[in-house]
Amino acid sequence: MKVIIAVLLLMVHLAAAQVQIKYFGTGGSLVLRPTVSGAITSITWKKNGNLEAEWIKGSVDLEYLGDLKGRLDLNLETGVLTVKNMTPADQGLFNVEINNKVLPDVFEAQWVQNLDDHPQWVQNLDDHHVEVTATCGLRCGEEFNGAGPVQYFWKKGEAGPWEAGERMIAVENTEETQRFRTFTCKAVNPVSEKESKPVQNPFV
Repeated sequence: MKVIIAVLLLMVHLAAAQVQIKYFGTGGSLVLRPTVSGAITSITWKKNGNLEAEWIKGSVDLEYLGDLKGRLDLNLETGVLTVKNMTPADQGLFNVEINNKVLPDVFEAQWVQNLDDHPQWVQNLDDHHVEVTATCGLRCGEEFNGAGPVQYFWKKGEAGPWEAGERMIAVENTEETQRFRTFTCKAVNPVSEKESKPVQNPFV
């Protein structure tokens, strides 16, 4: 019965809270920063309703518990909790109580793949028809599954700046385009990035 009540209270708290998504990769660190003002006299961190870290000034020494024990670091002055050597199993919801008050800060830890686990290249989608078309399509690598939000950037030539774009872009056959010998793409997610090798400009 107590477990059911605790779960219901957590659900009510989550409904009223602003959940912040925090992405992490395997072996990385997760840093959770609560919004705190004034001196801190007690801290309680929970994950999915289970106690992970507790400290009460002058009463309870800092103690780490649960599955994360041995990988936690709690700053008693700021309330910031750091979890080291993260694994996919560490996904979940973290919430904190400071000075006997449950804060609205709720963090959803989500694991994402490192982009180094994926090949990266630029593919010409119109390779057989480029001579007779005014545009061609370029695609940046494969579809990234399990890598979280991915942003794409493109570079014209070897020294050009990176410009934000989509996974697939259309390149027009213009004098401006013909000035660049290569195109390069880069994929970036919250924990890593990967750059392709330059591909020959199809209109050069």
